[in-house]
Amino acid sequence: MSVVTTWLLLLAPVCTVAKTSKTESTDGDDSVTGQDASGHGCQAEVFLPTESPRAMLFFFLALLSCLLVPWTAAVLWHLLFPGRAEVAKAFPETSEQGSHVRYCRTQAMEARREAALKELRSRKLSGGFLGRLVILMLLWCWLIYIIIQVRQVLATSALYQNFDPYEILDVGMTTSTSQIKKAYHKLSLKYHPDKNKEEGAAEKFMLIKKAYDALTDPVAKRNYRAYGNPDGPTRVQLDVALPTISKENQGLVLVLFLLLFVIGVPLMMLYCMGSSSVDNNGLPRETNKVLAEGFSPSLDAKQLQELILRAYAAAEKPKNEEPLDELRQELQAAGASFSRAKRGAENGEAEDALALQRAETLFWGHILRRTDLLRERARELDGALKQWQVASRFLLKEAASHGQADGASSCLDFHRGLVQAIEPAAASKPGSVLSQIPHFSSEQIKLWQKRQKKYSTLSGFVEMPSEERRAALEAPELGLSPSQLADIEEFVAVVPRMQIQDAHVFVHGEDEICVGDIATLEIKLLRANLREGEAIGAAHAPHFPGKVSEAWWLTFRLPGKGKSGSSVCSRITDTSREVVANVRFRVPLAGKCRIRLSLACEAYAGFEFEKEVNYVAKQAQQPVHDDDSDVGSEEIDMDFED
Repeated sequence: MSVVTTWLLLLAPVCTVAKTSKTESTDGDDSVTGQDASGHGCQAEVFLPTESPRAMLFFFLALLSCLLVPWTAAVLWHLLFPGRAEVAKAFPETSEQGSHVRYCRTQAMEARREAALKELRSRKLSGGFLGRLVILMLLWCWLIYIIIQVRQVLATSALYQNFDPYEILDVGMTTSTSQIKKAYHKLSLKYHPDKNKEEGAAEKFMLIKKAYDALTDPVAKRNYRAYGNPDGPTRVQLDVALPTISKENQGLVLVLFLLLFVIGVPLMMLYCMGSSSVDNNGLPRETNKVLAEGFSPSLDAKQLQELILRAYAAAEKPKNEEPLDELRQELQAAGASFSRAKRGAENGEAEDALALQRAETLFWGHILRRTDLLRERARELDGALKQWQVASRFLLKEAASHGQADGASSCLDFHRGLVQAIEPAAASKPGSVLSQIPHFSSEQIKLWQKRQKKYSTLSGFVEMPSEERRAALEAPELGLSPSQLADIEEFVAVVPRMQIQDAHVFVHGEDEICVGDIATLEIKLLRANLREGEAIGAAHAPHFPGKVSEAWWLTFRLPGKGKSGSSVCSRITDTSREVVANVRFRVPLAGKCRIRLSLACEAYAGFEFEKEVNYVAKQAQQPVHDDDSDVGSEEIDMDFED
């Protein structure tokens, strides 16, 4: 049943039926004059639902029912099954294509996932939820009160339905008038409101009086016999049970309408639009301003790191100045490289310098994996890491959308260093790359590189035969426990082994490729580490507080110089075992063309693959118009939804 149908059914009692006599009222109250067939009149009290507050009960009953039933169901679902929808969204069991999601099962990732599941499934009663719960309970109390009132109204109406004065007075149709008076006197003494305080006695007394009048009053008796109603003939009037506004209050209502809707609503919209200090990309406006002014495609990973930290410090001004000298000295001894910016004499410069020092301290504590020194700032560190990730992704998207391959590469280096806790400037060095392996310290990395020169890179470590790798890892010099060895084997099983199976260029619907055509580069990838029917889950990133998706960036530079030789970047987010990605671009030159594809992982450092693709383009027979689409990529996914 649709929502509209349900609403109409619930609003059915709202359209009330008003029974009134044919003749008009003789005065301004609710009494109307009824007439019988002979033209005689009688005064009778007739209930007009549209003019009585009781008619509003049906309206509020329908309105509150439509509101409270789904709201209560949602609250009960939240209390009985907390976090079920959030868990299914954060850790789905199957992918969009129906494949089983393969998650990393190392000890660190399992502990992080269990903590996240516990947090999602916890019945957290926030202030907003408690406030909504109180409002819901008050509305239910109001609904119960309305139901009680409606039951009373229906009970009263039931007394007058199928009105039979003989049955009410317990007399027969041949009973004399004197006996009717005796029965009326007896029942009126029993149900008189002054003597009988029971509930419903007053309504029963009024019904007895009406029955007595119908059998004794000549006009009422004639109307009852002719129309079945002592009040005479009636007419049916359909109306909506909405409150009427008296003439005395119309001015006040108009003023309230102007204040609430004409003035209040626009002011509220302006307040909501201007009160937020966060832009659409999730970053503070001060941060976006610094990023926009300082970003350039020529920045390397180290310069990009300084820019992002400076942008973060511009928005996160510390409220209390805390000494950081000792902490910075410990981090510097561990290998941190702090900037040489000093505090200025002005208060503003001093605050900026302190904020930058704080940001650098958090950053290097994370990169050097010395979070034990930042236990008191753990929450601040988690927030900073997530904001830095958003900033790097924002810059990465901007660089990719403008075809700036060098800028996108620097952003990728910073992002991979951030999520894997390795220095971005050294993310491509073999030693830093091997530090992504769980339980591998700097000493163990040096020992591994010395003994296993053939497998000194991360890709070589992964491709190493399992028996040979396990024998090398079990060497006493490495000092790895059985549980640590199991974590490393799990890491090897989850880390990507992406293979480029095929790549070719074609034009849809054409046998040849001509200059100016919108060509499609189709690339087929295979995750050799997955089995049939599996999809990859979140990447192994135990040092990052959030979930990191295993996305890939496909980059290539078109032949030619200048504008026609710009780069094309596209993000691939398909988590399936077999991936087919299409990237569109305009063919810039005629002849035999060669493009070099570069495929880089967004989550892990050390996984870059290249492949050359050749195609032949012919000169176009018809000139290409300037209004045709420009060279660009078909964005597979640029929203960065993990």
